[in-house]
Parts: sequence; structure tokens; C-alpha cells
Amino acid sequence: MKTVHGVLAAFLCLAGNVQAAAIQACDLTVDVIDTDPKGTNVRETPGGKVVGVLKLSSTEDDWIEVHVIGQSGDWFLIDKATRIGDDEKTIFSRQGYVHLSVLGSYGLENGMPIWSDHDEKSPLIASQALGDQEVKFLGCWGDFARIRAKEGTGWTQSLCLNGRTTCP
Repeated sequence: MKTVHGVLAAFLCLAGNVQAAAIQACDLTVDVIDTDPKGTNVRETPGGKVVGVLKLSSTEDDWIEVHVIGQSGDWFLIDKATRIGDDEKTIFSRQGYVHLSVLGSYGLENGMPIWSDHDEKSPLIASQALGDQEVKFLGCWGDFARIRAKEGTGWTQSLCLNGRTTCP
């Protein structure tokens, strides 16, 4: 009987790990909004060992964008980070995880829609969202970003990633 319980416990543990490791595929770029002067950690696994730090010097008027290729809970799998400014420079080019709390955007592209689901055929929350507004990045699905904006919580394909001005 102990053997059965041990095997069952091991199975449940493995099943939990498989579920925790489930990745939702994404393909979008978002901004790093972390203000920590030490930079933003990129981890090998969600909450795991740090494999890189995304950092700007204090004198730069630049920002960092990351290419998100997956989501697992509050962790986002990236495969590239780019410093954006007068020129673009890749500063990280391997896979790693960053936490939701350090990702976002500078608003939306003005006049673009927000849908109720990650499908252009789903009902609209806003047909022409205001671009210059606070937007909270919540998640991703394919090339859609899940956001919370003034108009409500929904999905868009039009994040403003310009750290210097508002998007037209």
C-alpha cells in the first residue's frame, strides 16, 4: 500500500510540474518598464537562476524591448532583448524568462481596436482606443497582447513601444 501511495504521489508531482511548465506560444514585442537601476533579471527558468541582466546606463534616453515567444503564468519566455534609441543594439540573444511585473508598453497606437478575445472577429471593447493612456500589460496569445486600459480589459495588436513620444 505504501508503494501505491508513493507512486501516486510521484505521479501527481510530475503532473503538477507538467502543468506548471505549460507554455502559451506568443510572438510579440513589449517594453521593459523596470526602473531598478541594477537592471532587469533574465532567468533560466521561471524564478530560477539569473542568466542575464537587461540594463541601460543612467545617462541613456533609450529603452529596452524584448521579443516574447511564450507565457507560463506570470513569466514570459523571451529570445531577444534590444536597446532602442538613436540606433538599435541587441543586448540579449538567447532564451530566458522575465516576470510580468517588469513588462509593459507606453500606451497604444492611437485609434486601434481592443477586442474581447485574441481574435479579430470577437466583439470589440473599443473600436478606436485612445493611444496616449496608461496601459497594463497582462499576457499574450500569438501576436495579441492582453491589456487593461481605460476602455476595459481585452486584447490588442497595437502596443505603443516608443519610449520617447506617443504613438500616432
